[in-house]
Amino acid sequence: MQRFLAGRTFGIVVSLAIVAGIAFLYRQVLLVNQTTVALTLLLAILAVSAVWGMAVSVFMSVVAMLVFNYEFLPPVRTFTIADPQNWVALGAFLVTAIMGSQLSARIRRQADEAHSRRREIERLYKFSQKLLGEGNVIQLMNAIPNYIVESFEAGAAELFLPQKEKFYRSGYGASHLDEEKMKTAYLRDELTIEPLQSVYFVPVRLGVRAIGSLGISGATLSRQTLDAVSGLVAIAIERARAVEQPQPDRSRAARRAAEVRPVGFRHSRFPHSADLYESGSDQPSRQWRGGRSASTRITQYHQ
Repeated sequence: MQRFLAGRTFGIVVSLAIVAGIAFLYRQVLLVNQTTVALTLLLAILAVSAVWGMAVSVFMSVVAMLVFNYEFLPPVRTFTIADPQNWVALGAFLVTAIMGSQLSARIRRQADEAHSRRREIERLYKFSQKLLGEGNVIQLMNAIPNYIVESFEAGAAELFLPQKEKFYRSGYGASHLDEEKMKTAYLRDELTIEPLQSVYFVPVRLGVRAIGSLGISGATLSRQTLDAVSGLVAIAIERARAVEQPQPDRSRAARRAAEVRPVGFRHSRFPHSADLYESGSDQPSRQWRGGRSASTRITQYHQ
């Protein structure tokens, strides 16, 4: 806020200096007509509006109108206007300056918003790439707050998982994030924004179900970006858990099959159940296939 006011104050000083410089130039150095003076002032107002915004440009428009009246409209060096047509010219000058300032400020605001969205997309991509690099659940939990701080230039970040009742923190201001508000964000499954402190409490959703919550401070993020971060964190957590699940053990399955095999099937000429399958394959071994084909031929002979 102080930086914003300092910038506006500096803009007001610069606008006053520009108007004074134009008046001195066309009054003492170059003798030009009133139209040239008015157009030069309008161009200066548009330039100031593009840099410092609408408020400074409106202030400059009023000052420029007064200077234009005082220095260039007869009788000069007075605020009195003798010719009624000059009232129209002065009014047109003021309206044009304000409307031009408004359009210039709108274009500048839209450009800033587009740049901000592009930056957020780049940060989300960077954040998603870091999440994909972690396959271990414990390492991922500890790394998520660090990734948020690094990717979004936040002051602090914190992750809460209700299954373990544990908080994972990162950043210099992590201790200032309210843990009760993080739990509330998870329980109520709703986003909480404190714009004055730039603090966000975001539920981590997997589909329509909340599986945790995030606390972020010291960064300016849009609601869409917060929802995207929440979804990426939830997907990364579930992905890491799925990767760590053990694969089916074929030898264990073979032992279970041997336990339920009929008693009459236990014969020395048949291989043990552990040998029924070739190593590293789901296909029966050659020994078992040969024994099965031989028993089939004997049965057909007796028939």
